[in-house]
Amino acid sequence: MASDTELDIMYLLLHIATFFTWTFGVGLCTWLVCRYQLKNRSSSTEDVFFAGGRALPWYVCAGSLLLTNMSTEQLVGLNGTVFADGCLAGIWWEAGASICMMVAAIVFLPRYFALGLTTTSGFLGVRYDLQLRTAVSAVFLIYYAVVLCPMVLYTGALAIRNIFELDVPLGAISAVIGTLGAIYALFGGLKAVAVSDCLNGIGLVIVGLWVPLAGLSA
Repeated sequence: MASDTELDIMYLLLHIATFFTWTFGVGLCTWLVCRYQLKNRSSSTEDVFFAGGRALPWYVCAGSLLLTNMSTEQLVGLNGTVFADGCLAGIWWEAGASICMMVAAIVFLPRYFALGLTTTSGFLGVRYDLQLRTAVSAVFLIYYAVVLCPMVLYTGALAIRNIFELDVPLGAISAVIGTLGAIYALFGGLKAVAVSDCLNGIGLVIVGLWVPLAGLSA
C-alpha cells in the first residue's frame, strides 16, 4: 500500500499532468478551429488581428465576452472574499455585469459594426475627436499595465502555487502565465483569444458543476 508521501506525489503529478494536458488541448483545438473552421472575411491586417477577420460567429463572441469578463480577479479574489466574509453580496459584482454586457451587445455593438469600429477608444474618436481617443487609450493602457494585469498575474500565480504546492517564486509563475497569454494574443490575434476563451469556458462550466456535486456527495 502506498504511503502518504507517495500518494501526495501521485496527486501532485496528476494535477500537473491535467493542467498541461488541458492547456495543450485548448491550444491545439484553437489552432485547428482558427486554421480550418473560421475563414477570414476581411483581408485587412487590422481586421484580422483586432476583429478576428470578422469571421467569428455569435456564439464565439458571446463566449469570449463572458470569459473576458472573468479572470483570477473573480475566480480567486471575489470567491475568496465571499468565502471569508460569509456574505454573498459580492456576487452582485458579476451578476450585475451581465446587465452591462447585454446593454453593450444590444446598444453599442450594432453601432460599432455599422461604423466599422472594434474598440471603445475608436468610437470616441469618431464621436468626438482624436485627442479624446488618444487620452482614453492612454488611460486604458496604463490601467491594464499597472493595475489589472499585475493583479491578475499575481492571484493566478498564487492559486497555481498553492494548488500544486510548488516551492517556486511567484514572479516565475507569473512570467509563465503571462508568456502563455501573450503567445495566444500575439500569434493568433483576437480570433485565437476568442476561441480559446470559449473552450476554457466549457471546461469552467464542467468543473463548476462538478465541484458542488462532488462536495454534496462526499
